[in-house]
Amino acid sequence: MIKSKEDYRMFLREDALANIKCESCSWFKMRLNIWYGNDSYRFLEYLRALRYYEYLLNCKKGVLARLRITIAKIHYHRLGAAINVNINPNVVGYGFRVPHLTGGVIINCKSVGHNCTANAGVIIGNNNKGGMAIIGNNVDMTIGSKIIGGVTIGSNVIVAPNSVVVKDVPDNAVVSGIPAKILSIHGQNVQNDK
Repeated sequence: MIKSKEDYRMFLREDALANIKCESCSWFKMRLNIWYGNDSYRFLEYLRALRYYEYLLNCKKGVLARLRITIAKIHYHRLGAAINVNINPNVVGYGFRVPHLTGGVIINCKSVGHNCTANAGVIIGNNNKGGMAIIGNNVDMTIGSKIIGGVTIGSNVIVAPNSVVVKDVPDNAVVSGIPAKILSIHGQNVQNDK
C-alpha cells in the first residue's frame, strides 16, 4: 500500500521495470507504443493512473485533495474501461504485470502480493459467502484462470490456464483443473485422489 511519496515513486519504478523493463521511459516513447497498441505500455498507463489515485486516496486530505481524488478516480476508471481491466485500489503490490489484455482482467480481492502476473481472462472474485482471496508474492495467474472465494494462495505459485481455484494453495505449488488440484510442490509431483 502506498503511504508516502517515496512509496509512490518506488511503486512506479517497480511497475515500469516489470511491464516494460525500463525505469524511466520518455513520454514520447510511451505515447508511441500506446498508439501502436502495445499491451504492456497500455497497461502501464492504467497502472500509473491507479497508483496516482491510491497515492491521493491514502496521503492527501482536505477540500482540494477531494477534487484531485475525484479527477484521478475518473481518469483511472476511464483507462480501465478502455482496456477492459478492473483493479480495486490498494489491492495489488508493486511489480504487477498484465502482458496481454485481450479478454480482460478483473481483480477483486483483499490483496495481491508483489511481482505477480495476471494474463488475459484472469478473474479474481468473491463467492456468495462474501469471502475474498489473499494472493502471495510472485504468483503467475495464466490465461483464463479464475480464483473464487476466500482462498489463500501462497507465494511462488503457478495457476495453469483455465483453472478454477476454490481451495487454499500452499507456497511453491503448481495447480491445474476445474476445480484446481495441486500438481506439484517444490517440483515434486503430488498424488491426487480421484
